[in-house]
Amino acid sequence: MKFMYSSGQRPLEGFTLKRGIGRGGFGEVYFAVSDGGKEVALKLVRGDTQIELRGVAQCLNLKHPNLINLYDLRTDPQGDHWVVMEYVSGEPLNVVLGRHPNGLPRELASEWFLGLARAVSYLHDHGIVHRDLKPANIFLENGSVKVGDYGLSKAIGTSQRTAQTQSVGTVHYMAPEISTGNYGKPIDTYAAGILLYEMLTGRVPFEGESSGEILMKHLTSPPDLSKVPSEYLPIVSKALAKNPAQRYASMTEMARAIEAIGQAAAPHARGANRNAEATLPPNPTLARPPEPILTALPAVSRRVQLMELCGAMLLTVLFTALGSVLWTAIIHPKTGDVFLEMGRVFFPTVVACWAILIPSKFWTDRRGDSWLRRFSLLFVGGLVGLACWWIDGGTLAVKLPDGDAGQTLFASSESVTEASYFSFYALAFFAMRWWRTTARRRPQRFSFAPILGAAFWGLVLMLLMRPLASASPGLLVLAMSAAIVQLVSPWEQPPAPTAKRLRLRCAC
Repeated sequence: MKFMYSSGQRPLEGFTLKRGIGRGGFGEVYFAVSDGGKEVALKLVRGDTQIELRGVAQCLNLKHPNLINLYDLRTDPQGDHWVVMEYVSGEPLNVVLGRHPNGLPRELASEWFLGLARAVSYLHDHGIVHRDLKPANIFLENGSVKVGDYGLSKAIGTSQRTAQTQSVGTVHYMAPEISTGNYGKPIDTYAAGILLYEMLTGRVPFEGESSGEILMKHLTSPPDLSKVPSEYLPIVSKALAKNPAQRYASMTEMARAIEAIGQAAAPHARGANRNAEATLPPNPTLARPPEPILTALPAVSRRVQLMELCGAMLLTVLFTALGSVLWTAIIHPKTGDVFLEMGRVFFPTVVACWAILIPSKFWTDRRGDSWLRRFSLLFVGGLVGLACWWIDGGTLAVKLPDGDAGQTLFASSESVTEASYFSFYALAFFAMRWWRTTARRRPQRFSFAPILGAAFWGLVLMLLMRPLASASPGLLVLAMSAAIVQLVSPWEQPPAPTAKRLRLRCAC
């Protein structure tokens, strides 16, 4: 994506551009820092600037916790117009929806919607129609939903997210009456209904090969509501009515219906506040700022999980090879073939890491019985032990150049039965919670605690199975596995813990 300006330039006096963050028919948006150190977003206005600037001027003094603040309207020496606005570092809703191909959890969808409803209600009370409600214009930052891109003329596109031609709105969220030139408040209610549908199902109700086809479906086709949860059916159906008069009279009314679902679903959570919540303030402008922490929980699809697993398994081979070379260089075995000794560390470690990664990948971010997982790993570890017994078989015993047999880094395992190998690895896999070392939201990207734990249990089991201690590098395999599975597993910073999770409430 090529931008007109690059990092470090100062096209607008008082601000230094850091990077471009968005482009469209409206122009370009940059992340910038003022001379005083204030982080802002600068929007370079393009297109029909008179209409756009008039819209911006109407919104400069609007202030609401669910709206992105507009600070100023400036003109640079070249005559280009810039909108100075609040910089939001959080994710837009379209990114969150991309991680939830089947829709958001219902409670999370309600919380997103209530934040949106609060912002749009405030705009409507001040005579402003947003006209371009879509996922790319709705953000989440520090637990608060924020709506942006209001007050500008809009663009219509055949693509749900990108392509554009001149008109008002984005085609997938465009109300039928826009075709007749009607741009009243009900078009925002209709777009909010589309957004609610998309948050609940993961897709928009009307799709097509061209903007004309999609617009025709908005005008004539009823939406397919078969995938909408039953409790939301009447709300989505009413919001998507073709006749504006049949929709909700206001976003406030629609938000009341959404809140009623949450109140009916969890009456015990309201407790002593039941009576206080039953009476909602009539004016959204008097609404309390949002109090809760809203967390967009990432839902990783099976396809992404499979791709991550394949990548992790390939990286495992690389890291194990490096570890085996380093270990062999440290020990410096005086054998006829160093590569055979490296193989006795490399192959068992790769097998052990893969045996941890494969089941753990599909346990990521899921609650479950840890004992069930332990017994599953007990069985998997036993299979790993049998594989290591085969790898450590007498075929890898090495002789010194002078012909003296048996002087190897690890003695031949011919005298150790497969039962010993099976028991060692089965118990080692059972003893530790290996899935925590691969969890996407583990507390740290890398920790030495699992390595020490694996080494401890390996040492204990080696002491209990003394013949195995001289025949297998099992202790080293466990310790290396604990380190490698952490290095190759994806990691995301877990959200900060909160004392109590509250719900977003739309004051209606």
